[in-house]
Amino acid sequence: MKQNKTIRKRPNQRKVYSKAIAILLVTIAGLFFFSCASTSSTVESETETETIKTVVKMLIKDTETDEEKLEKIFYFVRDEIKFDWVYPQDIPAEEVLRNRKGVCMQKANLLVAMAREAGFEARFHFMYVHKNALEDFLPGYAYKNWVDPFPHTFPEIYLNGKWIPMEATFDKELHDLCISKKINFGKYEDIVKNVSIEFSPEGVIGHQQYWEAENSESFYGEDLSEFTEYLHADVPWWKRAMQPNIFKKAGNIMEDLRKK
Repeated sequence: MKQNKTIRKRPNQRKVYSKAIAILLVTIAGLFFFSCASTSSTVESETETETIKTVVKMLIKDTETDEEKLEKIFYFVRDEIKFDWVYPQDIPAEEVLRNRKGVCMQKANLLVAMAREAGFEARFHFMYVHKNALEDFLPGYAYKNWVDPFPHTFPEIYLNGKWIPMEATFDKELHDLCISKKINFGKYEDIVKNVSIEFSPEGVIGHQQYWEAENSESFYGEDLSEFTEYLHADVPWWKRAMQPNIFKKAGNIMEDLRKK
C-alpha cells in the first residue's frame, strides 16, 4: 500500500510543478503585455493631444520676429513631416501632422495651416510640372502613365510686404539621398547647383518647381478645393480605383530608399 501511495503522489507533484510554472509564465507575460500596452497608450495619448495649435505655440514661443517664426515652422514641416505617399491626398492638415509624412499637397496644407495659426497670411500656389518631378519615386507602370504635366502645389506666405514661396516638400534626408544616389533631381547637375532647401526670407523654391511646364498658367487659392476638383476631374473610374495600390507601392519605394 505504501508503494502504491508513493506512486500516486509523483504525478500529483508533477502537476503542481507544471501549474506553478504555467502561472509564473502567464504572470510574466501579463506584466510584459501590460507594460507594452501602457507604453503604446502613452504614445497614442501624446500624439492625440498634439495639435497644430500646440505645435505652433511650442515652435514660436522664444521667437521675436516674423522671420524667426516662419523659419521655425518651415523647418518643422520640411524635416519632421517626411515626403512620402499617403492616400488619399486631400486629408485634413491635422491628420498630416499625426501621420508625420505626406506628398506636396499634404505638406503644403499643413504649412499653410501652421503659418495662419502663427498669424501669417498664407495661400496655395498651384502650377503644372512635368512628371520628371516624381522620377524614381513611383512604380514603373505608374510613372509611365502619369499625367504629364500634372498639378503641383506649394505654400506662399506674406512676409515683409510681399508673397514668397515657402516650399518644404522634400525633407533634408531625401534631398541628400537624391544627390548621393543620383536619383530624381540628383541626376541633373543644373538643378543640384541651383536648388536650396534652406530657409530664406526671400522664399524657398522647391525641387519640383524646376520642372514647371512651359506655357502653363499658375493659379492661387485660399484652400485646396480648386486643386482637389482638378485631381478628380475627367479621371476615369478605373484610374481612381488604382490610386490606393499605386500609393502603397510608391510608399514601399520610399521606405526602401531611406533604408539604404
